Amino acid sequence: MSHPVTTAKNGYKPIQYVHIAITLLLMFGFGFLPPFSTLTPVGMRLLGVFLGVIYGYSTCEVIWPSLFAFIAFGLSGYVDMNTGIASMLGGSTVFQIITQYFTAGAIVIYGFGKWFVRWSLSQKVFKGKPLFYTWCFMFIFMWTGIVISQIPMALLLYAVWGDIADSCGYEKHSTFRYYGFGGILLSLMMGGAMIPYKSWQLGLANTWLQVTGGAINLGFMFLITGICGTIIITAYVLLGAKLFKVDFSIMEGFNVEKLGEESKHLRPRTKRILVVYLITMLLAIFAGTFLNNPLSDFLNNTLTTGGLYCVCSAILMVLPSGEGDGQAAIHFNDIKHSDSAVSWPVILMCAVTIPLATALTNEATGVLPWLTGIFTPIFEGRGPVFILIFTIVVMLILTNVGSNIAFGGAMIPVVSPFVIASGMNPVVAGAALIWSANMGLILPGASAPASIFHGRSELPSAKLRTQVVLFSAALLLVVSIVVFTVFYLLTA
Repeated sequence: MSHPVTTAKNGYKPIQYVHIAITLLLMFGFGFLPPFSTLTPVGMRLLGVFLGVIYGYSTCEVIWPSLFAFIAFGLSGYVDMNTGIASMLGGSTVFQIITQYFTAGAIVIYGFGKWFVRWSLSQKVFKGKPLFYTWCFMFIFMWTGIVISQIPMALLLYAVWGDIADSCGYEKHSTFRYYGFGGILLSLMMGGAMIPYKSWQLGLANTWLQVTGGAINLGFMFLITGICGTIIITAYVLLGAKLFKVDFSIMEGFNVEKLGEESKHLRPRTKRILVVYLITMLLAIFAGTFLNNPLSDFLNNTLTTGGLYCVCSAILMVLPSGEGDGQAAIHFNDIKHSDSAVSWPVILMCAVTIPLATALTNEATGVLPWLTGIFTPIFEGRGPVFILIFTIVVMLILTNVGSNIAFGGAMIPVVSPFVIASGMNPVVAGAALIWSANMGLILPGASAPASIFHGRSELPSAKLRTQVVLFSAALLLVVSIVVFTVFYLLTA
C-alpha cells in the first residue's frame, strides 16, 4: 500500500487529494445512486463501502480508510453502528489473528528466523542453488496447508521470509520480498484447497453431493489438485523470478557466518514457544479432522479456534522462559512495538474486509440473484468442456470479489443443472468449483490470508503486491483449466 507523499513545503501531492476524495465518495456517495437489477439500496451502500475500501487500500494506506469504513458500514442500514463495530473488531477471525500474532511474531523475535536461515542455507543440497531452495520452501509448505491452518502458518512464514531477506541484505523495496510473500500466500491457499475434508469446504462438497448425487472423491480430487499445485508452484518460482527480476545472487553469495554465534542454536525460550505453538496446531488439526468425539466438540464448538490460540498465548506469557531471566517465555514488552509481532494494518484490514465481503452476499443486498441472472443464460446449451472451463473462470473471479463460502454455495445451484444435463462427470466439475472457490488472493476482502498479505508493512507498494497476486491468479487459471480438462477427458 502506498502512503501519502509529503514534502516540507508542499504537503500532499495533488493526486493524493484525488485518491482521498474518490475513496470517501465511493464509501459515502455510491449508495445514493439508483439501485440496478436486483440490488437493493442496502446492497448499493455496501457495494460502495467495499469499493471505497479497496480503492483506499490500493492508493492511500490502511488505517484511515479502515476507520471511515467502520462509520460507513454502521450507516449503511445493514446493521446499526454498535453492531457494525462489534461485528468488525469483535469478529472471531480478528481475535484469532491477534493472538496468533503474539506467538508467531515472538518465535521470530526470539531468534527462530535467523536460526532457520542459517540451518537451511547451510544444507549442502541448497548451497549455490537459491532458486531450488525457494522452490523447496514453497513446495514443502504447500503440503502443510492441507492440515495446518493457513493464518498461523502464513504469519510464521512471512516473518521467516522477512528474516531471510533481512539477513541476506535485500533492500526494503526489493522484489525478492514481494515474490517470496506472494509465493507463500499462493502455496498455503493451494494446500488448504486440495482436500475438502473440513470446515466450509466440506460443506460445499456435501451440498454438491445433495444437488448432483455425485460425491466428491477425495482421493481423486487430491490427485488433480496435487498435480495442479506442483505445476503452479514450479511455474511461479521459475517464471516469477524472471518476470519480477528477482536477484538471487545476493542469497547465493550470502555467508551464514554473518548471522553471528547466537544463530547457531535456538534459545530455550524459543524452543518452549515452538513446542506450545506446535501442540496448539496439532490440537486444531485434530479438531478439524476427527469431528465426532468430545475433545473435538469442545475445541470446535465451545473453546473455538480463536479461544485455542488465546490459551496458547496466555500460557506462553506465564510459562517461565527457561533462560534464568525471571521472565515468561513471551515478554509482552518485547513484542508490542514490533511489526513482526502485531501489525495493526493487517488486523484492521481483516476486521473491515471480511465482514464487508460476507455482507455483500447476504439476501438483503440482492447481489446473488443479480449474479445468478447473469451467469445462467451463459451456461444454457453449452458442452461439458465449456461448462467446466467457465465454472473455473467464474468461480475464481467471484471468490476474489466477496465471500468464498457464499459465492461457492451460490454457484452450485447455478452450475449443477447444466453439469447434469451435459452428461459430464459431476465429480470433476464439483472438484473444480471447490478448488477455485478457495483461491481468494487478489483483493484484501477475498480471504483472511489475502487480507494479511496485503496488510503487511514489509510490502508497501500496492502496485507490486497487485502484480504478484495477479500473476498467481493467472497461473492458477491456466493450469487449473488444462489439468481439470485433461482429467475430464480421461474419465469421460
